[in-house]
Amino acid sequence: MTLAVLAWSLTATGAVAYYYLEQARLAEQLREQQQSMNMLVGNYDTSTTKRNLLAGDYSNLFGEYQSSFTEYEWLPRENCSILMDKFSKLLVDLQGNYSLLLNEFPELNTTYNKLLDNLQSFGEKITVAKEEFGVLLNDFHRLFAALATKEMDGYLGQINEIKVSLCIDYGNQTAEWHNTTTFPGTTLFDLTRETAEVEYSYWPTMEPGHMLINSINNCSEGYWIWHYWDEAGEKWVFGPVGCDAWLLRDKGIYNWTCVR
Repeated sequence: MTLAVLAWSLTATGAVAYYYLEQARLAEQLREQQQSMNMLVGNYDTSTTKRNLLAGDYSNLFGEYQSSFTEYEWLPRENCSILMDKFSKLLVDLQGNYSLLLNEFPELNTTYNKLLDNLQSFGEKITVAKEEFGVLLNDFHRLFAALATKEMDGYLGQINEIKVSLCIDYGNQTAEWHNTTTFPGTTLFDLTRETAEVEYSYWPTMEPGHMLINSINNCSEGYWIWHYWDEAGEKWVFGPVGCDAWLLRDKGIYNWTCVR
């Protein structure tokens, strides 16, 4: 009897120890999986943020290029040499943000170096024709899109969903909030159409992004503008690009306002 009780006690103790070891192992696995997911989401958010910021900078430069006026009265309107410094900075920012991809993909690095050579060649000229500067902008945008797409593709398939919040302010002291989940790679335009009834116009000359929102939920008394919440600065920031060119980030907060 004593031996039987002792054997049962040892077996039970071993079972309990095994149970706790398994629980500890599973808890460690869950912790590692959570850390991995947090890292993926963090990488996705970082990639989205830098893509959106670069797109905003490009949009500003593209707007100056398209404008038929210049603040420098002495500069001929068809001469874009005054914009070369801004383009140079944009190219430096591109290289700084995507240096790993440029090193990983020789064909993209070759494209970057050709763009850099063209920049240096044009930079030596006193007059840079509008058509010449337009070629630089087009080549930059194609390279930028290729780099951003390759980087994003590395994260999209590994993240199931992201959480976002959207406020629709009708400009008449009426606003509604939508807290929802969506997929990585979704734009603000996509989210708005999923959330509300939207009427929009397509503007091919806008860059980047081509969609202009005319009405949300049948409200068209005025014009619609969008902002995103900047956590670091704790403030709303005006949307720098078309809503169809702005990728949503996890836990991002966005706002549409009807200006009457």
